[in-house]
Amino acid sequence: MKFALLFLTPLLLFSKDAPNFIFILTDDQGWTSLSEPLDPRYPQAFSDFHETDSLNTMIKMGMRFTDAYAASPVCAPSRYSIQFGKTAARLKRTLARGENFADHNQVAIPQLLKSIDSRYQCAHFGKWHIDEDPSRYGYDVHDGITRNEPGGFHNDEHVLQWGGYLDEDPKKVYSLTDRTIQFIKECTSKELPFYVQLSHYAVHSDLVYSEESYREMLLKKPGRRHSNVSYGAMLLDLDQSIAKLLQAFEDLDLIDNTYIIFTSDNGGMPVLPIQVNRGVPYKKGLNEPLIRGKWDLMEGGIRVPFSISGPGIEHESISHHPVVGYDLLPTIVELANTQKNEITLPDHLDGTSIVSELFQNGRNSMPKRPHDGIVFHYPHYNICGLNEPHSAIRSGVFKLVKFHISERSLLFDLSKDISESTNLIHELPNTAKELENALDAYLELVDAEKSEESFTWEKAGQNGSVKTLFFKRYD
Repeated sequence: MKFALLFLTPLLLFSKDAPNFIFILTDDQGWTSLSEPLDPRYPQAFSDFHETDSLNTMIKMGMRFTDAYAASPVCAPSRYSIQFGKTAARLKRTLARGENFADHNQVAIPQLLKSIDSRYQCAHFGKWHIDEDPSRYGYDVHDGITRNEPGGFHNDEHVLQWGGYLDEDPKKVYSLTDRTIQFIKECTSKELPFYVQLSHYAVHSDLVYSEESYREMLLKKPGRRHSNVSYGAMLLDLDQSIAKLLQAFEDLDLIDNTYIIFTSDNGGMPVLPIQVNRGVPYKKGLNEPLIRGKWDLMEGGIRVPFSISGPGIEHESISHHPVVGYDLLPTIVELANTQKNEITLPDHLDGTSIVSELFQNGRNSMPKRPHDGIVFHYPHYNICGLNEPHSAIRSGVFKLVKFHISERSLLFDLSKDISESTNLIHELPNTAKELENALDAYLELVDAEKSEESFTWEKAGQNGSVKTLFFKRYD
């Protein structure tokens, strides 16, 4: 399919009408999973096997953020953070399973949009993974409290989960997209502004794909970084569903008043199939040049694709400023408030609006955050990950990762070391101390969940006696 019109429309200023929003959230999609690099500074950081022509097109429609993060290395906490504009640590939802300490009496994106313009119609299709019904937060149309299972997920069934199998509607990518298009058509026919969140189950396991996509990927030469035919076929089906959505976007002439947002809930799988390695460095990872992946706060687990397009946003523009999923709530609210009315945002937001960045092509300084840096918190043991509770903070070019049981921290300059290969803890002790103090202060401020409060503390971590093997990379 061709989307020529998407690149022919002149840049526009803010529309006076209430804008529409299409938010596409994928699952477990890594930063290097696309067939074109997200960051021109790292031309080797792309997939040498996958086919993602439509995703590439969508990203080029607006601004891509090269240093974008999910709020968590696992799915549910990221989804909470997006809806409520707060860190997983503040929300006290830091793991996808186990006891949930979150206060669900929160204000979410649809409620705020309806406070700006009561005509807004809001829908959520696909994976929700929040333990309250979407209607509580202003969604008029939704699938309920869905998790992984409706997308074809068989945990602990290795052959089904990682062997791959055929389906006419793999991961429901086509039916979810069709329902999204239908919702958009209904809203546009009634001239009602809309917000729709299309939360795809892809590309989370199980590896499910159509026969056509599998045959196409089977004929391709395996890449050095990526070569899994089943996974590649599943991603191709996702990409083709995006093609349908972009075609509808063009056919309905939505370009003048609709923003398209795209990101992933966390980084990609570090290897396929899943491995139990307790933090031992992988010899080869799927996210390289980033290290590690899902479940970890190293770059492979939290750096994700992220783009926003819409009226006034320059095509193929790029920002290198760090952004995070919980920035979306204040950003969407500012974009929607075209009349510049006084809007009361929820208390204790951690996100900041990135609208000024969107319309200055990355030339502006990012607005000051409510708290220093972007904070991540994963106080859990996970034998498929680093296997020790850890937290992290990104401030400017520096990132510090703190391991709570080992009582050790790692410091990296991401402007020079995207692979987190060189620990600067001894070379820059003052910087490390400043970041560690800022991280500790924030976690104390929000009364963040402690490692010993996690259900992984007694069994998996043996009351804290287990320490990660990851430091072998640096010792």
